[in-house]
Amino acid sequence: MHEPITLKPLGWLRSDFQQKFGTPRQGFLAKNSRATVELSPEWKGRGIFSGLEGFSHAWILSFLHLSQNTRIRGKIHPPRLRGTKTGILASRSPHRPNNIGLTLARVLACEGDRLILGEVDLVDGTPILDIKPYVAEADRPETYSSGWLDQACDLITECEFTEEARKELRANVSDPERIQNLIYEMISNDPRPPAYLKREPAEFAVWVAGLNVKFRYQQNKFIVHSVERT
Repeated sequence: MHEPITLKPLGWLRSDFQQKFGTPRQGFLAKNSRATVELSPEWKGRGIFSGLEGFSHAWILSFLHLSQNTRIRGKIHPPRLRGTKTGILASRSPHRPNNIGLTLARVLACEGDRLILGEVDLVDGTPILDIKPYVAEADRPETYSSGWLDQACDLITECEFTEEARKELRANVSDPERIQNLIYEMISNDPRPPAYLKREPAEFAVWVAGLNVKFRYQQNKFIVHSVERT
């Protein structure tokens, strides 16, 4: 009988994303996202981030705490396969045997206990289990294959902002260009659940960077029509 494993977070992520819906499936899809790591008290002042400032990227191992799926499934439906199943370990689905996430994030700033990251795909409050520097000679193989992804469909969908939404964005945030680009990245990668793929028109909302962003899918494109401060 194996002993249970107990993991304790070294800190928690503070990010632009406030809910699962709309959070990009991979960090590289959200180049305008920003996040910081808030260390737990026992790790503050110990130099845990020292040396990380010299790396362009880092692997973030996290616990996907919002994944509450209790079903034991061997196969899942990745969005890009549009209904076809694949083994869960051949996917990046958050509904995993142990809910452990792996993100390749960009290191934007690192000084003392302050670590700022870009290109993240994790919601605010995610427990961080470990951080490892990205080392190209070890992490990037000379030859590789991408399995079923080589035949997967492209989910990019046209996304437009109404003039009213642009005006509200400028009024509600200090960096409207970055946030507009981030909203575009979130929505153009089609966050719709499978059940909504054939519904048109359809209304949706995402919460990001303290904003309630309302948009609709109509005539084969997304239209952002409201951006309100929450």
